[in-house]
Amino acid sequence: MFSIHGLHHGGAERVIAALCSHLDKKRFSVTVCWREARGAIGEELVAQGYEVLGLPEIERNVSPYRRFLTLKRLLQSKQIDVLHTHDTGALADAAQCRLMGAKAKIVHTFHFGNYRILRKKYVWMERCFSRMAHCLVAVGFEQAKQIQQALCLSSERLRVIHNGVVEPIYDETVDPLLQYRQQSNHPVIIGSISTLIEQKGLPVLLEAVAILRQHKIPCVCVIAGDGPLRPMLEAKSRQLHLTDVVYFLGWVSNAANNILPYLDIFCQSSLWEANSIVLLEAMAVGLPIVTTEVGESRHVIANGQSGLIVKPRDPKALADALMLLIQQKELRERIRRNARQTFLEKFTIDKMITHYQNVYEGLMQ
Repeated sequence: MFSIHGLHHGGAERVIAALCSHLDKKRFSVTVCWREARGAIGEELVAQGYEVLGLPEIERNVSPYRRFLTLKRLLQSKQIDVLHTHDTGALADAAQCRLMGAKAKIVHTFHFGNYRILRKKYVWMERCFSRMAHCLVAVGFEQAKQIQQALCLSSERLRVIHNGVVEPIYDETVDPLLQYRQQSNHPVIIGSISTLIEQKGLPVLLEAVAILRQHKIPCVCVIAGDGPLRPMLEAKSRQLHLTDVVYFLGWVSNAANNILPYLDIFCQSSLWEANSIVLLEAMAVGLPIVTTEVGESRHVIANGQSGLIVKPRDPKALADALMLLIQQKELRERIRRNARQTFLEKFTIDKMITHYQNVYEGLMQ
């Protein structure tokens, strides 16, 4: 059973969806459990025939603080062997179930990438409840260092399993970005795909595009995604006079297939990450990449070989890296090839699935 707060669009939710669809069905039977909201990914899993259960739906009048009792009864009725949690609330429920005598083995994967800003009460919750898990997983080496320090864990208690992604499937005969590509100056299309939140550093990207414009570099920037910062970002784009070169596409369904493969350059301006799913998807497509030095990026990207890495919050450095890729086609092609090869060697979905299957079976032995 996979357990999480809600199944909206995010890295943890997409890992759950990948595990559901790629675990060996002859060896594993899967149930997904949510605590607060089913979400779009939950709806997709239901449509695909997976069992997706909501604790509030099972017992409607139970307080959120007592939902672990509902979960405990669910674990018993479904005869769950392994409970795999993906956020702090789900971990807290699982730990309390174990204290109440539940027999399921607990695996917890940490997906958060910036423990320095996490409120103390959540750090203390994770510090306490992580002691009840049978296996703890970080999605990157840099994240693992943060977790060990914040939660006072020994390295032996925490293993690293990198995220893996499915290769995007797309139609090469169709170009959804053709209207931008056909502008008179034949611009290079820079793209970002993310939820529009502070973490993603999109104001820095807009400032970098403004610098490119000052240097008369022929480019446009498309931003796929939605979120609470969209009005502010659109206002900043107008303030910087970028409305004819920056385009907000809003939420794009399955952007990894419908937008990502059609970009010329992928740019991630994040202020923090754990191990970015969309960065791996860009590598799978074989895109030239500019990303910030946050989270696992320097372990995923070889700077100058499979991408360019710059410091976060530095629009000039970001603009310089983008300018370099735009102006040097040979560099762009080399990075494209190397990024694709690195993905095939390290970050395919099969590699992630194999690691998790070994974890589950090891616990049952």
